[in-house]
Amino acid sequence: MIQPATKPSPTLLIVGSSEDFSSQVQEFLSSFSVQEVNHLPEAYHRQDYGVIIFSPNCYPQKSINSLQEPFFYLSFSPLIVGDIQILSPYSFEQFQAALNAALKYHATNVNLKTVSRKHTIVSKDRANLSAIGIALSAEKDLEKLLGMVLNEGRKLAKCEGASLYLIEKNKQGEDELVFKLTQNSKIFFDFEESRFPLNNDSLAGYVALNGLALNIDDAYKLDQNVPYSFDKSYDRQTDYRTKEMLVLPMLNHKGKIIGVLQFVNTFGGATKTNKNKSANLQGFSKIKQGLLSGLASQAAVAIDNSQLIENIKNLFEGFVAASVSAIESRDPATSGHSFRVAKLTTGLAQMVDKETSGPYKNRFFNQEQLTELRYASLLHDFGKVGVKENVLLKANKLHASRYQYLMLKIAWQKQILEKRFYLSLIAEKVDLTHQISVEQAGMINIKNFNLQGNKHYSRLIKQIDRLEYFEQLLAKANQPAIIEQTIEKELKQMMDYSMDKDYPFNHYLISDSDFLSLSISKGSLTEKERREIQSHVTYTQSFLEKNTLDG
Repeated sequence: MIQPATKPSPTLLIVGSSEDFSSQVQEFLSSFSVQEVNHLPEAYHRQDYGVIIFSPNCYPQKSINSLQEPFFYLSFSPLIVGDIQILSPYSFEQFQAALNAALKYHATNVNLKTVSRKHTIVSKDRANLSAIGIALSAEKDLEKLLGMVLNEGRKLAKCEGASLYLIEKNKQGEDELVFKLTQNSKIFFDFEESRFPLNNDSLAGYVALNGLALNIDDAYKLDQNVPYSFDKSYDRQTDYRTKEMLVLPMLNHKGKIIGVLQFVNTFGGATKTNKNKSANLQGFSKIKQGLLSGLASQAAVAIDNSQLIENIKNLFEGFVAASVSAIESRDPATSGHSFRVAKLTTGLAQMVDKETSGPYKNRFFNQEQLTELRYASLLHDFGKVGVKENVLLKANKLHASRYQYLMLKIAWQKQILEKRFYLSLIAEKVDLTHQISVEQAGMINIKNFNLQGNKHYSRLIKQIDRLEYFEQLLAKANQPAIIEQTIEKELKQMMDYSMDKDYPFNHYLISDSDFLSLSISKGSLTEKERREIQSHVTYTQSFLEKNTLDG
């Protein structure tokens, strides 16, 4: 980089006349930039003088306290006290030594001011960097975060353009360099995200692979021995001249490179090729490079956190979807219910948020609250996982297995009655062969016999008819419809029906719990079962309280 020319010697202000000095001193003073005044100006402190020299015959027009003044005073006048006081007689060597001492003081003062100014600038930049870091850590949206990184980076770098690349996996599981975003204060062009192979051919690829920063004075004049090159296609498309470039690796808290930050053209450099081709002498200083390296690291950590949060959200979204699917697989009758509730609930919240009048005009929902509301709506039935399946899936008043059991009891009772009837016929030696055809063999129905005169047969048919009525009553009462009062009375008769003495289990056809279930006036659930179903609300509340997005 071209170094600026040496700053010229400061102007010497002589109050009085240079003719008051010897010819040798006058000749010495001719090598400096000298300004002579008869009297010290009122606004002298605003002038950029290196040393103020009071000649021997100078008479002050105002009192001077040299200790409180910002300039160095060299006084040869007995009437004015200076930082260095020299009275006659004096030699040329004394004058020369005194002036050199005064100029060194001035140079030291200037250097101190320069260092102080640079320190102030660096301190301010560091404070800005700290504020930027806080802002980056607070932003969770990745797209907004990337834009903030470039915008704040350009301010900190005082440059025209900035670009950001991230390393991502492709479909084959290989690392690629993704050109995510670019900004430039001098030009505008349509930008589309693009992907590049991760290799040393490009500036960004080289930095991403090797973790080395590149501070380039002119992108068009790269050393022929370097492995990377600069792509001029964007410049040609936009009539732009990229000159200075600072390309920095973005390292996260684990020291892993996740991407690259690239800054272009500090302010004052070449921009449009047809307007300004002058060289930029400012460049990206080492101090700027250090600050921007800090920004790159902060950005890497913020981006890592943002992506981690996004991954957690995706994981949670998958968990919610899997949970809803699991719930609905346990209760197919309500399939799609949770999604419909979520859609309606969030839709109502969005409409309330837009209200400008009425009781809900001051009720607002931000995006985070809408997201929480959607998750809560989707999971509002999650507590069903704690409900017994035979209760949750109970379609009729009796569980299917219990209903089948009661129907088998009735069938067993019919068979035992028929068996005892057949045994009585055998004991009485009643011949039934003439009543059964070959076609009927194997599918005998007791009602097909012509035994109307037999008192045992008549009693059996009545018993069979009653049991078949119980079958019909059981099937009708088991439906989750509103029960009729007549059915309830008939159920009591069924409850009083006693099984044959040889039945090895419950003596009555139906138990007290069967009667209570079949007597349900509406629906299919007993009061106990209804409380168990309703308990899923409590389970859901407990789950959501323990698994909020904040926790």
